[in-house]
Amino acid sequence: MISLETLLLFIPLAAILVMLPGPDFALIAKISLMNGRPQGQAAAVGVALGICVHTTAAMLGISAIIAQSVLWFSILKYVGAAYLVWLGIQALRAGQNAGQPVSAAVVKTAQPGAARPAQRLGLRQWLHFFGQGFLTNVLNPKAVLIFLTFLPQFMDPQAPLAPQFLTLGSILSGLCLFWYVPLAYMLGRIRHIFENSRFQKWMQRCTGLVFIAFGLKLATAQAGAD
Repeated sequence: MISLETLLLFIPLAAILVMLPGPDFALIAKISLMNGRPQGQAAAVGVALGICVHTTAAMLGISAIIAQSVLWFSILKYVGAAYLVWLGIQALRAGQNAGQPVSAAVVKTAQPGAARPAQRLGLRQWLHFFGQGFLTNVLNPKAVLIFLTFLPQFMDPQAPLAPQFLTLGSILSGLCLFWYVPLAYMLGRIRHIFENSRFQKWMQRCTGLVFIAFGLKLATAQAGAD
């Protein structure tokens, strides 16, 4: 059983860890600004569920196997890197198409400078953005290392590890939701301010380069790296 004092120490440090800029942050910020609030929040739920997958893997000892195996760590690393690079390429391609003429009906109904009402997402759309958040998190081998290096510092080695992983992992997942869902809401609320072709192109190209850079950095990650 993890003591209350340990939890009070873990929560603020874990919150800082969650808020640090990384692939999850970049993805949710990009989706919220480019697509809207519901889409960004769907991606945030995907990230939180990715944390749940890492929690389960740590409880079952799978994370330790991946971290200790050069082969499995490399597979996860390169698949995750390839996915981030693919997201980057998709964003760069979207940047080339940004600002293209829209239909007269859309122009007629759009109010310059006015916030758009939140879109209702169909299940397929929701799953699309949810899947992006989920895969971005679950394919990141650095998350595996967090569960094997950061979380154990708050665990009692004399007590059963699985319940402790479950407790800390659940808190980490909850912190992801607590941070990313409001972030998506706020960015989605102000996206109308930036709805012009120049910003759309700039944003897509910048986030594309950021994802490619994250992918290349991930491809060089080592199992024992921080």
